[in-house]
Amino acid sequence: MTKQPNILFIVTDQQRKDTLSTYGNLPVNTPNLDALADASLNFDNAYAVCPICTPARASMQTGLYPMHHGMLTNSYNYGTMVQELPDTPELLSRRLAAAGYQVGYTGKWHLGTGAEAVRKDQYIQQFMGNIHFAELAQNTRSVPTTVGYQGDDFPGHGFGGYIYDELKAYVASLGKETKIEHVISGNYTSHQAGEITSGLDTTIEHFLVERTKKWLTEFKQQEEPWYFQLNFWGPHEPFYAPTEFLDQYRDLEIEPWANYAGDSENKPRIHDVKRANNTDWEEFVPYIRHYYANMSHIDYQIGRLLDFLKEQGLYEDTLIIFSSDHGESLGIHNGLCDKAIFMYEEITSVPLLMKLPRGMEATSVSLAADGKLRVPEFVQTCDLYSTILNAAGLPAEAVARDGRSVLPLVQEGEKVSHWRDCVVTECSGIGAVLFSQRALRWQNWKYVFNAGDTDELYDLAEDPGELQNLIDEKLPILEELRQKLEDWMEAQKDNLIFEYRYLCRR
Repeated sequence: MTKQPNILFIVTDQQRKDTLSTYGNLPVNTPNLDALADASLNFDNAYAVCPICTPARASMQTGLYPMHHGMLTNSYNYGTMVQELPDTPELLSRRLAAAGYQVGYTGKWHLGTGAEAVRKDQYIQQFMGNIHFAELAQNTRSVPTTVGYQGDDFPGHGFGGYIYDELKAYVASLGKETKIEHVISGNYTSHQAGEITSGLDTTIEHFLVERTKKWLTEFKQQEEPWYFQLNFWGPHEPFYAPTEFLDQYRDLEIEPWANYAGDSENKPRIHDVKRANNTDWEEFVPYIRHYYANMSHIDYQIGRLLDFLKEQGLYEDTLIIFSSDHGESLGIHNGLCDKAIFMYEEITSVPLLMKLPRGMEATSVSLAADGKLRVPEFVQTCDLYSTILNAAGLPAEAVARDGRSVLPLVQEGEKVSHWRDCVVTECSGIGAVLFSQRALRWQNWKYVFNAGDTDELYDLAEDPGELQNLIDEKLPILEELRQKLEDWMEAQKDNLIFEYRYLCRR
């Protein structure tokens, strides 16, 4: 390529990869993402570095594992070392700007200034008083525009994005008001679902696409290339879906997951923290319908944006990356909800599509039997940082941190030395539950170290649903996997290695 490409990074929140036909056969309508998959590299083994929002998103901005950037769980939650993403020259935004890019951001952030939500917590009010967070005392208030982005600041978690004044003002400018009706809650842990009856243009998804179009129109007027990150709050709960898409699923019969029942008895006790009180399958179906409808609506809005790129003559020269921070459970394994504490594929593996710009070829990737360009190697969240910077013109070796650019992998193939043969997902707990885990994928095997609880071993070739924990069968493969994890922990200077050795080497 002779010109730096434009780069569009679209991120969903808590999306199961099998909601896309390129990865699964769930009855979810996503025609625009299906078409994008046909034109893209499809990464079959992409993994979140952590199945929690803040750590995974911080890894996208830093290229570091959570253990190294310090945002170990959701910001302003128990157990995280860093509450506000620090502004350093190594941030993705700063390095792109230094490379001559215009950089923009809209949508979910969840990397800072969620302090007010925490201060309103009844426990903190009653027992901890008017606490002072160290970052805020030092005036470290991290939102996109304080770390180098142009665009929109939506601090904190956002609770689906419907709490922000910017959305309310936009909808009011249309002479409307967002109406969320027929809300259901109470049977699916803390999850909530509802119907948006006020029209597609009153949704947060529509608003974010309009904001993206606005910023890209401005960027197009300048000579410099641009990077833009569009971050949807969905399909993460609350599962608010517009009538127009919920109608597609109201009467859909949804059979129980293949791994809804049949677990072996030796599963970790800690999983019960995330298991619904009522595990009747029919209790989950309404939430799943809303989740599907939410995903179809996001697909529709992505289609609007892709049409805009084509109309503006930007599509062919833009690197488009689509992924999610982590997955979603939706009742797997007898009623597991949300994410974290368990390390099943539904929450650790993520979709990853990459539509290359004109002039950038994936010369080492051949068409698979289904006609798609598929990449089987293990990649992870940290690799996105390095890949984006490499695509922006920086040498691959100069942008490698904990992750590596995938461009040499797809352009040079076997010439790439020492591409990882395994991938590790880490977790340090969620909410008030502090719990250390490491999940290692190698070939068709998965080993999960659960500090202080039963470890797990799965043969994904024979048991893709991870129903049968083989940890007690003393298979020779277990020692090999434990050694691989120990080697990885030592190479990454993972402090958990001391407890790991104590528990696994006695």
